[in-house]
Amino acid sequence: MKISTIFFDLGNVLIRFHRDQVIEQLAPRSTLTKEEIDHLLIADSSFLDYEMGKITTAEALDHWKECLGFSGTVDELEAIYCSSFEPIEKHIEYAHRLSKHYSLAVLSNTSEAHIRTVEKDYPFFDIFQEKIYSYEVALRKPDPAIYQLALERMKADRFEALFIDDLEENVLTPSKMGWQTIHLRPEVNLLYALQSYDLEGIRALDI
Repeated sequence: MKISTIFFDLGNVLIRFHRDQVIEQLAPRSTLTKEEIDHLLIADSSFLDYEMGKITTAEALDHWKECLGFSGTVDELEAIYCSSFEPIEKHIEYAHRLSKHYSLAVLSNTSEAHIRTVEKDYPFFDIFQEKIYSYEVALRKPDPAIYQLALERMKADRFEALFIDDLEENVLTPSKMGWQTIHLRPEVNLLYALQSYDLEGIRALDI
């Protein structure tokens, strides 16, 4: 199976976001319990709206500050919201190796504040020819339109595209469109999954 273009998700593929650590930082400065904060982070529609670019960073932060009963400033809230990232070094190394042989792109559901932070903190983003972020294109995975846009941006053949994501729903759609996919579940070794495609740059690499 020929692969010419590889698309990477960010969260839990190249970077981990420790949500529990964010909740720990928010709790002492919020009128909500940790359980209520956790529920808010899942259920409040503003997080989806923010990742779709429907609201600005300032609007999102003002809303969250009110919902949380947060005692600090919006700048302090943003700093907490953008903390607790951790690069997945081995996966980033594989991407670097692959970039010498294939066209690479990022395809991620994410927010402006998060991207501003990680692009500043981690230098690996320059290996990607394109970065398709949900908040910039007003589309989110698994909407077929964002995958089609990604192909167009990269001038890629869908039958020669490989997409890596940790969420099953995000790989099902491109798989139906003809892409090759890797569902990066916690028990999946990314190197072995990539080597199953006999890719240049990592073919003989061992863990």
